[in-house]
Amino acid sequence: MIRTIKTILDKHTLGITVLFIVSLFGALSFQGFDVCDEGWYMTFYQQIFNAPETVEYNFAFWLTGIVGGVWYELFPEGGILSFRFLTIAIIVATVVVAYKLLVRYIKKEYVVVGLLMVMLVNDFGFLAFYYNHLSGFMAVCIVFFLDKGLRKQRALEICIAGFLTAINVFSRLPNVTLFALLLVFPAQYFFDGAATKTYVARQLLTFVLGSVLGFVTVYIAMLSLGHVDVFKNAVSGILNKGGNSDSNHNITRLLGVYLKEYGKILKFGINALPIALVTLLCSRFLKNNMLPKLIKYVLGIGLMAFLFRKDAVYGLYFLGLIGAVYFILAKNIDKAVKSLSLLALIIAVILPMGSDGGIHNAGYVCIWTIVPIFIHFLSKMERLNMEWKLDNEIGKMTIDKDDFKFFMTVLAISFFTIKGYKMSKEAYFDKGSRLNKTHAIQNALAKGIHTTKERAEITNTILRALEPHVKEGDYLMAYDNIPMINYLTKTKPYMGISWVWVYDSKTFEAKLKQAEEKVPYLPIVVQQKFKTIVSFSEPDEDYMREDKEEGYIYKKGRVIAMNAFLKRNDYKVIWSNSHFNILKATPNNQKGNQ
Repeated sequence: MIRTIKTILDKHTLGITVLFIVSLFGALSFQGFDVCDEGWYMTFYQQIFNAPETVEYNFAFWLTGIVGGVWYELFPEGGILSFRFLTIAIIVATVVVAYKLLVRYIKKEYVVVGLLMVMLVNDFGFLAFYYNHLSGFMAVCIVFFLDKGLRKQRALEICIAGFLTAINVFSRLPNVTLFALLLVFPAQYFFDGAATKTYVARQLLTFVLGSVLGFVTVYIAMLSLGHVDVFKNAVSGILNKGGNSDSNHNITRLLGVYLKEYGKILKFGINALPIALVTLLCSRFLKNNMLPKLIKYVLGIGLMAFLFRKDAVYGLYFLGLIGAVYFILAKNIDKAVKSLSLLALIIAVILPMGSDGGIHNAGYVCIWTIVPIFIHFLSKMERLNMEWKLDNEIGKMTIDKDDFKFFMTVLAISFFTIKGYKMSKEAYFDKGSRLNKTHAIQNALAKGIHTTKERAEITNTILRALEPHVKEGDYLMAYDNIPMINYLTKTKPYMGISWVWVYDSKTFEAKLKQAEEKVPYLPIVVQQKFKTIVSFSEPDEDYMREDKEEGYIYKKGRVIAMNAFLKRNDYKVIWSNSHFNILKATPNNQKGNQ
């Protein structure tokens, strides 16, 4: 029986892995309700073909918007659930391509363990399709074609890799940093003794040709859709925003976040090394009968679980960097493995750049290849000789291959145990046990989505209150961390973005005045009075005060600009409760109402 199961697992490894992913994430899809990120992306998809100027900011993720917009057109009433199913499809595609790439060099069971660790690194599970999912998938595809092109010396695959690298820039503009993958070509000169400078130059030019074709293709597509001017405005706004002092995407701040993240990776490594050594010693000293073996596993799993108890992405980064650097620098390693390790390292290091949360936010889609490489590295460890001197006596001990296999086993078990427990305790920006997420959002686009009773009641109340005042296609200004309201009401964002909090104070004020000049009427305003990022807070009657201490969420200039807009246009509260105000401009204002 056991032999039969092993045979089935061996023959259908990829199929069983895909079935597991679809089953797990399919079950998780029905729970969790986020009013911030998911609402922001999906409003973009909803409006990209309908009113692109109303989601101008999101054009920094133009290709993501095209994919999401096409999906929305195919399933206009599919709602949040349909975009979570799209996420599952993208993750499955990423896993399949990564598996096909890695299984040439790494045992299939090690590939699967590494890929599942990456897939489950987020405690919240996953959220609706957005640019990180597409960026990660395309990065894996680029490595797939580069690996094949370098290995078989085929220009077509290298050209395709260049094409994909170019169009991936439009999934998320900071992906332009992935042109650092060009380093793999001069590296061939060192990895492959037979490679000549002419050969390397020819590969490089082929990649560049593919990139040019990619940029031309995107430009033609934008031109045909009438998106060129909107995209230019978006890029200009992003560049201006990067220089503003209170922007979360200020260049200096982004650099600081990036460096701080590597400090966290280093901290993990400092903590991990003694724990790893103790775990290996447990294996060495407790080897004989069943009881010590049980104790050995309990101790090992406990030690590893302590390491992965929080921010596990930094741990995976540390491990992945070790594996990749080893294969790049070690002698007698196949040149293809060296190239693959270099590509994986570049993606892990470069791709998170530009995210305001750095590795914490984007790292999980940057390590699809580097984590399995570490598992491969661990499986290759044969022997570690240790020697010490104490009171003029020399002690020796050897840690062998069996000990390293034990270490790999307890590392994987502890990681999956911790992740399974944490995922049961929250969804993205919707904390609390999944056992309590049984209440529905009463909206057609949120059909099938369940959350906590409190969150459902708060959301359902404001949606009912808005019904008499807005209809599909109207402009609506949702202030300041509630873009989901635009999506669920099918309304157009007033100032070029549905999540107005993303704007720094200077940009917010400029875009608000620009909207007053260009939009033919003043919109209904729905204004929150509580925090919605990460979790719903208690109501705060001082939410719009202008003299509070600034922080990541609260920007004084943004509040001042919003209050000034409401005052100069004589907005009045027409509905209110403890969590929201709905405001409408009076009839005698200079532009009139809808």
